[in-house]
Amino acid sequence: MRAQTDPVFGDFLGRQCQEGMALARNSDLLELMPLDGLRSSRYLAEFRCRGLIEDERGAIVDYDRFAVGIWFPEDYLRRVDLSQVVTYLGPAPRPWHPNINGPFICLHITPGTPLVDILYGCFELFTWNLKYTGDEGLNHAAAQWARRQEPARFPLDRRPLRRRALDLHVATEGGVR
Repeated sequence: MRAQTDPVFGDFLGRQCQEGMALARNSDLLELMPLDGLRSSRYLAEFRCRGLIEDERGAIVDYDRFAVGIWFPEDYLRRVDLSQVVTYLGPAPRPWHPNINGPFICLHITPGTPLVDILYGCFELFTWNLKYTGDEGLNHAAAQWARRQEPARFPLDRRPLRRRALDLHVATEGGVR
């Protein structure tokens, strides 16, 4: 990574790495790899969750692996070019969602949107927790398909991205331990 000239941006990157890696450690569905150190501006994120793809025959089928690249350009705290920040990488060439038309992913990202929010947004798209179809989105066929589905079909994967913490207490004859 090039030396950061902006200390505010450098601190932002450090926080994003810490928070993103903490989410990945507490997830059974996300692997996150910073590509250039502890103040990384680039990440590879792999989601192991149930989603949909269009296969080589044109059928819409379940799939369980989606990877994205995330990049925070030096001016990310001031402006966002969505086509630079999040990129669908595969491995399936045709993910099936109204907001995804590989390599493009449409998420609501404003300047300074945290890495964890971007990761949750991608997860919500892949699992169809987020499926607004009021317009045609990036994938017109997927938007039209989604409007014809029973709403109870979604989300496709109901597991949380972050493992839930359990506060377990063991009851004994003498009380709770």
